[in-house]
Amino acid sequence: MSTVFSWIFASRPDEASQPAYRRLYLGIRAAILDGRLKPGEKLPATRDLAQQLRMSRNTVVNAFELLMSEGYLEGRVGAGSFVAASLPDRLFNTGETVTPPGIDAAAHANPLSPQIPAISPAATGTTAPHPEHGNSKAPPRPLRISKSALRSLAYNRHHPHFPTSRPFNPATPDLSAFPFDIWARLLRRTWRLPKQALSTPTDSMGLHGLRSEIAAWLRQSRGVNCDASRIMIVSGAQQALDLIGRALIDPGDVVALEDPGYEGIRGVLAANGAVIHPIAVDQEGLQVSALTAETTAPVRMVVTTPSRNYPMGTTLSLARRLSLLQWARDVDGWIIEDDYDSEYRYDGPPLSSLQGLDRDNRVIYVGTFSRVLFPGIRLGYLVLPPDLVPVFRGLRGFADGVPAPTAQAALAAFFTDGHFGSHVRKMRQLYGERRLHLLSLITTQAPDLLDVVPTDGGLHVCARLVNGKADQTYEKDLLARQIDCRFLSSYFHNRAAPVNDPARQGLILGFAGWEKKLLDESFRDLVTILRRKS
Repeated sequence: MSTVFSWIFASRPDEASQPAYRRLYLGIRAAILDGRLKPGEKLPATRDLAQQLRMSRNTVVNAFELLMSEGYLEGRVGAGSFVAASLPDRLFNTGETVTPPGIDAAAHANPLSPQIPAISPAATGTTAPHPEHGNSKAPPRPLRISKSALRSLAYNRHHPHFPTSRPFNPATPDLSAFPFDIWARLLRRTWRLPKQALSTPTDSMGLHGLRSEIAAWLRQSRGVNCDASRIMIVSGAQQALDLIGRALIDPGDVVALEDPGYEGIRGVLAANGAVIHPIAVDQEGLQVSALTAETTAPVRMVVTTPSRNYPMGTTLSLARRLSLLQWARDVDGWIIEDDYDSEYRYDGPPLSSLQGLDRDNRVIYVGTFSRVLFPGIRLGYLVLPPDLVPVFRGLRGFADGVPAPTAQAALAAFFTDGHFGSHVRKMRQLYGERRLHLLSLITTQAPDLLDVVPTDGGLHVCARLVNGKADQTYEKDLLARQIDCRFLSSYFHNRAAPVNDPARQGLILGFAGWEKKLLDESFRDLVTILRRKS
């Protein structure tokens, strides 16, 4: 045992800048994944290990807590810490070498050469009546739109619009807490003496300086295996998914999505001809075993939010993460990791990414700054497998060409000057306090009305209706009181289940954008409505 732990803490050059607890965590995780530490094997006591490795006990405790939160270790009262026995044995002893986080997997894995056939546009349109204009008596003329548009619009759901954001909108961050004065200064500074890359941008991947900053942040905070060459700047997660659809999906290809899940993902993929295959989500996240169920064709792609499902808030367990990677390896499939709200975990450090576990370049990582900074920034990113970089670079040239450079340059400076990390830490504390406040309101004022789905982070709370009543029956009364929550039932895709299934009835309550006083007032109104209509 001592030999193992002496080896795993040996620093690699790519990890030298990371905190000691994370280097220890990465080493133990690698030892578990490649089989040097077996399921059920006992680990040394934290005090003994700290003495052996000549580090503080707090460092070892922090590493163990992170490993336990991700499912690699389990604690037994009075016995100590053990490698989780639930990890599937077949994923170990494969004879393959685990690529450590931070090392370019392309140098260790067999190169992929996926076939990327061109996607043909819809050959025919369809007709729809055109509304009359004014008092004109002219007969309606046929409106021809593409099948692609019809497929996409089938998933379009219009939410109510308020002049200003209202509780409990789950997509609203606290804009008053963002340092717009610093942002304005950085915009002025980057344009005072604009470089050629700003005045005449040519790289469809985005500004190299911003891509380098993002890569460094992702390696440190999320364990993503990447460098600047693999990152593409996009306008947000929706554009990222659209590029993915055009690059990797042919009409008729089956794409598995979490159910419940964000309807915008379904629409953008359906527009590219994907056949949507909903996969149920439970307390351990996406039910990976359902991927092998009979479908019209084999599942080609899975889109998942392993850090936090929207809207349920559940996290994909380690065992299922490993099983999902095994599925992609077995069927030559793709995994799209939408890293939704990963920055906001309140019961420990951010969980490591699914992409960081990928040894076969099957995971495409999608992220956005709309929630962590402000929605109007319209910046996100893709982390691509090396073989897909030229494909996406070429497709981007036929879309919007190059991403607008102005905000990119300011965001790069926001990273470089240390403002990004500082802002994330500040907001994590603020949102954590508001989350606890909302949970306290539910516990003290509405325990007979709302049952919170357990989660350890995010910017919203999912609460099922205890009475099992159809959630959308409250819509009219909530709108009248300017309460802007979402209904759990609206996020389900699978129509085979009963419409009024009690497990589907609930409210999505965002808490991030409002001070406690306004949350108190709105929650009182919410409780009044729920009691009156029950």
